[in-house]
Amino acid sequence: MNKNIQIFCATILLLLSACTKELSTNTNTFTPYQGNAFNDTTWIKNITGISPITALADTLAQNTLFSDSIDLWKDKAIVFGDSLEVDFKGGSCTNNAGALQDGKARIDIIRLQKKGDFIKAYRPNTSYMYLLETGSAFFIRITKNGSELALAPGASIKIKYADIEEAEDNMQVFYGKESLPFPISTFDPANTWVRSLDTSWIKTWSTQTNSGIKKGYELEAKSFRWISAHRALDPNPPKTNIYAILPPNFTNKNTAVFAVFDHNRTVIDMHGEYASRSFTTSNIPLKTKLLLVSISKFGPDLYLGTRLVNDVGTMVNYSFTPEKKSLAQILAFLNSL
Repeated sequence: MNKNIQIFCATILLLLSACTKELSTNTNTFTPYQGNAFNDTTWIKNITGISPITALADTLAQNTLFSDSIDLWKDKAIVFGDSLEVDFKGGSCTNNAGALQDGKARIDIIRLQKKGDFIKAYRPNTSYMYLLETGSAFFIRITKNGSELALAPGASIKIKYADIEEAEDNMQVFYGKESLPFPISTFDPANTWVRSLDTSWIKTWSTQTNSGIKKGYELEAKSFRWISAHRALDPNPPKTNIYAILPPNFTNKNTAVFAVFDHNRTVIDMHGEYASRSFTTSNIPLKTKLLLVSISKFGPDLYLGTRLVNDVGTMVNYSFTPEKKSLAQILAFLNSL
């Protein structure tokens, strides 16, 4: 009898071992691995600079950077093809002490157009708690001897560009408020867009080309760094909070989640909520169609997850399991949004 019991126990142990090996290859099941980042299921209340999420943000920051040399005392129009022109006025830059600067300097420009661009730059389309629709955004800085310069009081820089969507008449200038300086750090969970004190509508323009009528915006910025064309989404429809629920090892330390609107050029950051161990955002209009996108980093490995939501409000909790992808695959996906 004792021998039969020993054989039965040994058989059960073998079966359990086989199941464990099978489950370890299943991406839908979290299996502990000693010493592996994939084993970490702990959430933290405050994200630190050494968290994998900060490295993830820097990895995704593949936005095109235009650089040119300018003479600070001369006017210059910087033209990129037929879709972007940045007009700089000479004698309009100061140093940190407020003194006007002359001589040679460097201007850097990043352009955000597609929804995926805002994810890669970690610049969601929100102004504090309010949702925005974008008409493109730019990062512009001028540096001299490694130090950033500022626009003098009353000075401005003009940005004229053709947008990828129909130009709207009710866009306004917004500036990026940062808590961590880009590009030293791409990850800045406290960043937001703040409407300009000049609340007039951005000018639109149209011109006839060989391929048809081209339309765009002409905005005037009173400061450097993050500049955008945005408008507030309708604040009146009923709204709700939504939650993205991922496997337990996809935490706020290693994962970023975004809600990408289908009918608006709007991307919302879903912040990691420590109490519920989920990713959430508020003020989502009911019946909105959107795509939830998660991007994660475990050591050298990257993961991408998506969940299509056809009608917010039917339910508000959305579970999905990310899959391992290469950086090239993730960038190609973001570029398609």
